[in-house]
Amino acid sequence: MITLDRQIAVRRLGPNSYESVMPPTRMGRLASYAYGGNTLAVAVNAAYQTVQSSVHLYSVCGHFVRAAKTDRRLLCEIERLRDTRTFQTRIIRVSQEGDDALTQLCFIALADFHLEEPRSMVTYSTFPRTQLPFSNIDLSPMSPQTPREYGLYQNIEHFLDMQPVAAAVSTHHETVERKGPSSAPSRFSAEKFRIRAPLGSEAERISALAFYMDKGLAYIPANHSGYPLTDASACATLDFSLRLFTHDIDPRQWHLTEATTAVAGNARAFSEGRVWDATGRLLASMSQQTLLRPKVDFEPRI
Repeated sequence: MITLDRQIAVRRLGPNSYESVMPPTRMGRLASYAYGGNTLAVAVNAAYQTVQSSVHLYSVCGHFVRAAKTDRRLLCEIERLRDTRTFQTRIIRVSQEGDDALTQLCFIALADFHLEEPRSMVTYSTFPRTQLPFSNIDLSPMSPQTPREYGLYQNIEHFLDMQPVAAAVSTHHETVERKGPSSAPSRFSAEKFRIRAPLGSEAERISALAFYMDKGLAYIPANHSGYPLTDASACATLDFSLRLFTHDIDPRQWHLTEATTAVAGNARAFSEGRVWDATGRLLASMSQQTLLRPKVDFEPRI
């Protein structure tokens, strides 16, 4: 069985050119195209190959231009935009060879790497809404807050251990919610996860985290509003921002993720996922704007 480190590995073709070792995988049964997290992970891994070991990825933001196919490898072209004493910045373009032998752009992003600073003026982290320590929380095989579509993640499940957190969880904060006809869903999805792979380098560990963090965010707006994905005619990520607050991350250990949606309209929706370690330290955030079109015969609930 192919492990995640192999699935997201890259090999060098030239000074600023890389190719994925494997074609990207599908997420599951509901989509025939490649899982976006696989494309993102390969892009991150390729960018890491062009920077010094003294700098660490803290931000990668970009757009999914075209869905990648699963029967051919990903090609990564890296542009070196900035190299200073403290920052190294890269533009990443990921493409595939089309059926007409012409190269088609699938993904473009800007990745920024930062030197480890000797001191910080302030140090803090927000807590998750899930009770800590999360090693003691109740788990359920299928949480009510977890997408119910059968086979949704079947092609990536063998790379990960995932345990959805039960809906009835404690929270650290009492929040005042304002309800109205168009208020965003107040629910959140939570699960424990870890990667099953021998991740040796920082590039592999951060790329593996990127692989996971794309999972499900495009589907959260429909699911948290109580609609099955079969009511959608299109559901795909348009743009994303992955922010890392430390490079000291080992996704082979158990971590906690929570995902929410904040706003939706014009067939688009905005969602965010956050990841904490076992101590409650916030490690990373992924925000996405996604396309969510209803089917022609779709009738929203009143």
